[in-house]
Amino acid sequence: MADILEGKVAVITGGATGIGKAVATRLAARGAKVVIAGRDHIRGKTSATDLAKQGYDVKFLRTDVRIENAIATLFEEAIDLYGGLDLLFNNAGIEGVLGPMSASDEEIVDDVLAVNIKGVFLCMKEVLPLFCRQGGGIIVNTSSFVGTVLPFPNAVLLGATQAGVISMTQSVAAGYAGENIKVYAVCPWLTDTPMMDRLAHHKDAVKDELAMMNPSGRAARPEDVANVVLAMFSGDPGFQSGDAVLVDHGGATQKIRPMSA
Repeated sequence: MADILEGKVAVITGGATGIGKAVATRLAARGAKVVIAGRDHIRGKTSATDLAKQGYDVKFLRTDVRIENAIATLFEEAIDLYGGLDLLFNNAGIEGVLGPMSASDEEIVDDVLAVNIKGVFLCMKEVLPLFCRQGGGIIVNTSSFVGTVLPFPNAVLLGATQAGVISMTQSVAAGYAGENIKVYAVCPWLTDTPMMDRLAHHKDAVKDELAMMNPSGRAARPEDVANVVLAMFSGDPGFQSGDAVLVDHGGATQKIRPMSA
């Protein structure tokens, strides 16, 4: 029996490292055609080349999700490359500066909002007409535990944007249910990625201390998050469109569903 993901075309923003790269790898290994999108040309090209050397069909397209024309071009080029687009993983995100609110100047605030909120909004805005025309599609947006169940006083701005991603996810899921479009949010607990390295100032002892916030007491792995994202893309009946799913070491921990569910 053919894999349900075989031949599907996926775009992954922020796909060069961490969770994005883990999802790109898993999708490609199951026969999907993958476009990695990001601002860092060297990092993105290196990741795509590494995966291509493993025999996977992966390309990199330099994209700034803060710019609507760049997103429109990304989807057009992905379709030109592979003949269609079925899956979107909105994974691009930045943490800004963690600490008291006074540590974030206006430029930092603008940049975090532009990537984490505007970028997700614009990617969905641009892809939804395409999905409507073709009769369906699946979107997974990356949020975070800090936007859900555990307030993080040193991450007010990050938490606000991640809560916004969940709100957008649930609203779009409800608004486009009749178009056979499914929209989910994946909300990792602290995960062993380059972002966590930055939060811990690249100190293992600090990483271990931060990981104690997780229910498991351990840092989640990018592969743990990728497993949940792949299940969503595969149509796993355990997930409903509009779900925001927290993920820890080992997999999903709980779901936050819209009140209408």
